[in-house]
Amino acid sequence: MSTFGAAGFWPQILTWLPFIVALAAVWNGCNKSISPFLVVTALLGWWFGLLTLLSILIFAILMGLAALQPLLPKRFQIAGHGVLVLVCLALGFQLIPGVDKLNIVSDAQIGPNSEKFSYSIGLEKPFIFMILLVAVPWVRENDHARDYRTATVALLMLVGVFLVSLAAGFLSFEFSLPRWLPIFFVGNLFLTCLPEEAFFRGYIQRGLASQIGVWPAIGIASLLFGFAHFAG
Repeated sequence: MSTFGAAGFWPQILTWLPFIVALAAVWNGCNKSISPFLVVTALLGWWFGLLTLLSILIFAILMGLAALQPLLPKRFQIAGHGVLVLVCLALGFQLIPGVDKLNIVSDAQIGPNSEKFSYSIGLEKPFIFMILLVAVPWVRENDHARDYRTATVALLMLVGVFLVSLAAGFLSFEFSLPRWLPIFFVGNLFLTCLPEEAFFRGYIQRGLASQIGVWPAIGIASLLFGFAHFAG
């Protein structure tokens, strides 16, 4: 692993650039144009020691399976979704061998009252987003009116929780602008939050909602999300 600012850090982070381009292409429905970007990602990852040949082979097989999912006969769809869920969980829990992380910061304390903080980025979670977009394209379908309402309610709840936490003393302000903050912000948003939301909300919740209704689906997806993050 390389740490932010250490020799070799900046070349290694280039591994994610072609992958992000491939994600953008899939998001816009240009699945046939992503192969060169994925090949470049694999080569860079291997060159910088972030991926082994075994992990590259596994990722290639998973991409192939994802591409087959929409083509499965209806009687095999449930089994296909079961495999897809297991694949996403294996990626999310970092069970794929031969995948290293790029360490952004280790045991950093950004202020005298702050807890020590470590952050690294990997390819497993963004790859979840990739295979979901390929296997179940409907995860990117939006009901904009409902999305705006949901976002408004979520924002109000977030502000409420934040204010209550401040009042209870669980949170306190400690202003700091560490130099790794931009990478943390972009990486956490696009390489962690988006894949997790795509899996739990876009895939699990939306898929369940079509079968059992919206509110039960929200409850189940929320419980699964909380359970997955129970350890921190």
